[in-house]
Amino acid sequence: MEETWREAIEAVAYELARRNGESPLDRGVELRRRVETLARKDGLPRAFERLVQERGYRGEESGEESAARVYALVYGVRAGTPTLVAA
Repeated sequence: MEETWREAIEAVAYELARRNGESPLDRGVELRRRVETLARKDGLPRAFERLVQERGYRGEESGEESAARVYALVYGVRAGTPTLVAA
């Protein structure tokens, strides 16, 4: 399960970098490590916000939106989105 989280954070961080003209050769591994470090103190949404600030990315989604995309990749649905449950 931990590997799934890592892959999801890498994918979201890599996409943020690509939208801002960067092309990380490691496919987001180093960015994921930075997000994980930042998340230890403030949680995942705030970690993405701080990453965006540190890297100077402009006009990006909020940290909550980035974290929601990570959760969607891990769990298969958007976090907080109502789902149908079979009766």
